[in-house]
Amino acid sequence: MIYDMRTYTLKPGALQQYMDAVREVGLPVRQKYGIKLAGWYYSEIGSLNQVVHIWAFRDWQHMEEGKKQFRTDPQWINEYMPRVRGLIVAQEDKIVLSPDFAPQPA
Repeated sequence: MIYDMRTYTLKPGALQQYMDAVREVGLPVRQKYGIKLAGWYYSEIGSLNQVVHIWAFRDWQHMEEGKKQFRTDPQWINEYMPRVRGLIVAQEDKIVLSPDFAPQPA
């Protein structure tokens, strides 16, 4: 498994709007292309106004194809991106690999 771990820093007070956009549009669009949500967290202590998404892919090919598919999806472009674009201050992306003995998402 390959995990795409994305950390977003949001404008103060934007967490609920961002979560609503992910729940209502972003997650369903990614799921349409077989991308699984392995984890989704937000901060309460420490670095505030941050969320971490962890997306699971079967392999490198699935990750490349899945990202291309959702990023060109009309719902992603016309609904999701306009809702979140003004909420994000910064983002960081890490690709992490999972050994065969680690738990895998269902």
